[in-house]
Amino acid sequence: MGGALEGVKRVVEFAHPFTLLQLQRAGALSPMTPVAIARSMPWLIGRGPSLGIISRMNATVVGDKPAVHDRDGTLTWEELDQRSNQVANALRDAGLRGDDRVGMLLRNGREMLELILGAQKLGIVACPMNTWAKPKELEATLEDAGLSLIVYDTAHAEQVEKANIDALSGSSPYEDYVRDRSPAPPPPFTRDRGSAKVIIHTSGTTGKPKGASRDASTTGIGPMAHVLSVVPYRRDDIVYCPAPLFHSFGLFTSIVTMMLGSTLVLPEKFDAQGSLEMIEKHGATAASFVPVMIKRILSLDDDVKSRYDLSSMRIVMASGSAMSPDLRKAAMGLFGDVLYDLYGSTEVGWVAIARPDDIRANAKSVGKPVPGTDIAVFTKDGSRAPAGEVGELFIKSDIHFEGYTSGESKEEREGYMSIGDLGRVDEDGFLFIEGRADDMVVIGGENVYPIEVEEIIESIDGVSEASVLGVKDEEYGEVLAAFVVGDASEDQVMETCKSELASFKVPKRVERIDELPRTSTGKVLKRELIRRLQGAEELDD
Repeated sequence: MGGALEGVKRVVEFAHPFTLLQLQRAGALSPMTPVAIARSMPWLIGRGPSLGIISRMNATVVGDKPAVHDRDGTLTWEELDQRSNQVANALRDAGLRGDDRVGMLLRNGREMLELILGAQKLGIVACPMNTWAKPKELEATLEDAGLSLIVYDTAHAEQVEKANIDALSGSSPYEDYVRDRSPAPPPPFTRDRGSAKVIIHTSGTTGKPKGASRDASTTGIGPMAHVLSVVPYRRDDIVYCPAPLFHSFGLFTSIVTMMLGSTLVLPEKFDAQGSLEMIEKHGATAASFVPVMIKRILSLDDDVKSRYDLSSMRIVMASGSAMSPDLRKAAMGLFGDVLYDLYGSTEVGWVAIARPDDIRANAKSVGKPVPGTDIAVFTKDGSRAPAGEVGELFIKSDIHFEGYTSGESKEEREGYMSIGDLGRVDEDGFLFIEGRADDMVVIGGENVYPIEVEEIIESIDGVSEASVLGVKDEEYGEVLAAFVVGDASEDQVMETCKSELASFKVPKRVERIDELPRTSTGKVLKRELIRRLQGAEELDD
């Protein structure tokens, strides 16, 4: 009964005037759309809404259109739908049933899409795994995930082996596993319908990654219409996505293309110059980058960047970590006024998006809340902060996650969920992020937000990037330490900070390093910097 009610709810959601308007503007409505809905109705009622339903509809409406270009060539939407049916049938033949979990340790490519869609069609929980994970991290992630089956790229076989997972001995090639299965979809009506869940393991910048469970049906066409009202994605877009699909930003990008029936271009790994080549080769109109990828593209020699025609680009979507004003300005200098900076998290979903006009008007803001999203700013005493005052950010929307696989969740207040950041909303409704709530440093009773100091240091000639964090101090409780990448000297950094900042905000220690340690989405691993500092102090002793 639940599947039928959810199915009816999604049809009503689709027929909402606001949703229809956004889909029309995106060129995503056609005479075949009602036919696709009618053909999908048995599965929508019997198994409930999922990305598998969207795949089936795309096969009907835009079946001959390329769905994905990857290292193995091109798949149309009809071919992708049939391949995902074969995957669903292979999973069923392997004994998996509703709410069982399948792990995916895969590079970006068609296999990830096929498995996610196949799992959705069968009601199996899809668990993309971080291909950057070290063996110990992977072992902990796999133990937490409770998998019934794992599909891994042979390029990562050694990781699986070192993680002490007994999976390699009985494994068989993916193509052999899928090839002979029926391309017909699983039956629409079943007692064991499962759910449309995906478990994303969060970045883990300060500790072990957590499995965040999300029902893919919550990111339906209604909530996606809110995004389309801010970012002008279209059905005829060709979307280049080097952002990893095992994280929420890459998955978000793939869902956008599925919802619209656009085309996705998936390189197996990121390469700065290779990205420019791929954009020109495919005539990409949109791209999804984490900020560190944009930095690496911008660091290419000017003569290299000038070789490529990027005029097809309408949208450069950035997310995963903060973009400095200078980085935003440089990105818009290369790509044009097409930069959209998305702020959100795996747990609460998208929150705000800074559009090109917003960035030009105020390079520090992450924009206004996406329609359907409400932001509350709470002070330390639990009261609502007035406009312009910094506090902890809490988010209300219909796209929150269900909770962590451990049974934990995020803190909630008055129906709003914590995103773990400090920020403020000005009188015009623009959101500004001051940093992680647990990154704030109290020095001699004064609150210091490391992002403010990082922006000053990154404005110095010869500094490419910086990270600032608090370290324990006997006199003040905490002081700041700065880690700097670039040619600027420690003295230069200190002098600039002294001239631009209050004395208590000046770092007491400056460390020059070759590269900041980062997660796969570009977030700085501050715990690694703390370990480095502790190691240096031990040597000093």
